[in-house]
Order: sequence, then C-alpha cells, then structure tokens
Amino acid sequence: MILAVAATEMEAASFRKRMANGQGKGSWSLLISGVGILETAARLGQYLGRHHPRVQAVVQFGIGGAYIGPPEAARQAGILSLCLAEKEILGDLGVELGDALEYFSKELVATNSYALNPVLRERAMEILAAAGHTPLVGNFITVNSASGTWRRGELLRSHWDGLCENMEGTAAARICAMYDIPMLELRVISNMVEDRNLQNWQLDRACEMAGEVAAMLIKEFS
Repeated sequence: MILAVAATEMEAASFRKRMANGQGKGSWSLLISGVGILETAARLGQYLGRHHPRVQAVVQFGIGGAYIGPPEAARQAGILSLCLAEKEILGDLGVELGDALEYFSKELVATNSYALNPVLRERAMEILAAAGHTPLVGNFITVNSASGTWRRGELLRSHWDGLCENMEGTAAARICAMYDIPMLELRVISNMVEDRNLQNWQLDRACEMAGEVAAMLIKEFS
C-alpha cells in the first residue's frame, strides 16, 4: 500500500477527486496529518504503528514557501513551481538571535537532517518528465513558524542551502526513518518567503496542483 499524507483537507481535495477516477494497480490510503510538526508526528506515528507492515512507501504532498536566492543561484523556485525534497531539515530548532540562529549541539540533538529515498525520487522524476513536468530538487526546511519576512527566510536558506520551507516534512521523514519506510515529498510553491504579502499568494491553485501531481504519481507507483 502507498500512504499519501497531506496536512489539510484543502491540500487533499484535488487528490481525492483524481484518485476517485482511477485506483491505480494497487492499494493506497490517505492520511490527513494536521498542520505542523507535532500533529504530523503524532498522527503519522500512530498510523504507522498500527499499519507499517502494509505500507510500502509514504508520499507526502502539499504547499510550500520558496526562498529567494541570490541572482547567481543555480536554482530558484517561483510561484507554482513543483519541488521534490532531497533532504528534510528541521531548520529552526535552537535559539533565534535576531540576525542569527544558534543551533543546539549534537549532544542535545543527534540529527535534524533526513535524506529522502533517492530511488523513489528518481522514479517520480521519470514519471513527471513523461508528463511534461520539470521539478526542482533540493533541501526542504521544516519550520515551527512560517517565515513572515525575507530576513528570516534568508537566514534559513543560506545556512541550509534551502529551496523551500514547510511545516510538516521533517516530522514525516523522522517517523518514516524509524519504520524504515521510503518517503517522497513534493511541494507546490504557493508563496515566496518575503515580507508577508498575501496578495502575492496562489494558495488555491498550489493546493490543487499538489493533489493532482500526488495522484498521478501514486497511480503509477501502485
């Protein structure tokens, strides 16, 4: 079984609609994890604790905010860009000092970085390429509070070489690693990480696209 994971019903709506039109060759299930690290860890951990022998892979999907890199950056996500995670990083576990972030030592936090399954990601890239998509691949940063200023986003981007941020990915990656279940994470960019301006956001379309792409991949995976 392939387990699809989305934080909210808004992100899952188009996925449900498209999966109803064709089940794929195998089985799948959908888990609404809730927003943020705590709810995702609790709900996904509970689900896999009960069902992990049946789960072949986890596909987490939803929206994200793209960091604004320097002009010479090799890659730059924009509004409605499709992104796949190479690593998931818990980006703000530490002390914020205004112009800097001070991270806890490894004595307190053994790791805050999780590499996602490369085989699953390469298969997704093949499927997406055949459908005419060219996703960006890079480090996703999970935050407890979404960055509402360019300044905070730049602290995270520059420290971790981040492509985009979200609020659930590292929790899912940690739980999947615990159960040795391969995980793919995809995000569609709903907004840039800049001084907060909701007029620039494309939340509805990003949610719709994320569900569409997740459904396409899971139909092929299963």
